Amino acid sequence: MRIIVRPVATTALNWAGLFFLALALLTLPISISTRYAATSASWWERGFARYDAVGRSGLSLDEVLRVAAETREYLANDDQRLNVAVSGASFYSEREILHMVDVKRLMSRQYDAGWAALGYLLFYIAAVALLFRRRLWRTLARATLYACGVIGVLVLILGLVALIDFDTAFRQFHLVFFTNDLWQLSSSDGLIQLFPQRFFFDTTLLIGGVTLGTLAAASGASALYLRRTRAIPAAHARQSG
Repeated sequence: MRIIVRPVATTALNWAGLFFLALALLTLPISISTRYAATSASWWERGFARYDAVGRSGLSLDEVLRVAAETREYLANDDQRLNVAVSGASFYSEREILHMVDVKRLMSRQYDAGWAALGYLLFYIAAVALLFRRRLWRTLARATLYACGVIGVLVLILGLVALIDFDTAFRQFHLVFFTNDLWQLSSSDGLIQLFPQRFFFDTTLLIGGVTLGTLAAASGASALYLRRTRAIPAAHARQSG
């Protein structure tokens, strides 16, 4: 852990610590922004208005909002199946219901990853505090700066890929994170009527923006701290001279 203070690490342990720090700094903002996108009524309603969920679904606005509220509740509760009825019949098809089981499981894992990331950050800070008591903040600032730099480049690359060809990126995401083809739905399905692909494009921009903003803030604060700590000894030297 002591070598993390310097740019060049010479042990696998130090590289592992820095790697998991970068992973945590990536995972935590993604988890927070994903939870917001999945539970925020205002975010959903913005998408409904922008992409005409009423016209696409044939439901009234009140029905759209009720269906949305029950869908959000399902994502947060312990129910196994999504049961939303409209005019006495299920709004979602069996294929959609089974897909939402997969979505709920994936989101649960993603939330768990967020908590794990937070736990690691706290552990990392405690470990650095134990090993580098007098240089705690400087050590943390350097490690954070390196980690944010690497992750920031990765996020920018992925963001450019999504912007250039979101259709392919969206498809690849589903192929990676789902083990079946239940996600392949038609325009007549309720999920597509309420949540067209453009809705998920906006959500991707939200998650990417929050992640990049978090990395920029953390790296900016770290760089500013390191600059100020370097300036203080120089100022003392000039005064002494």
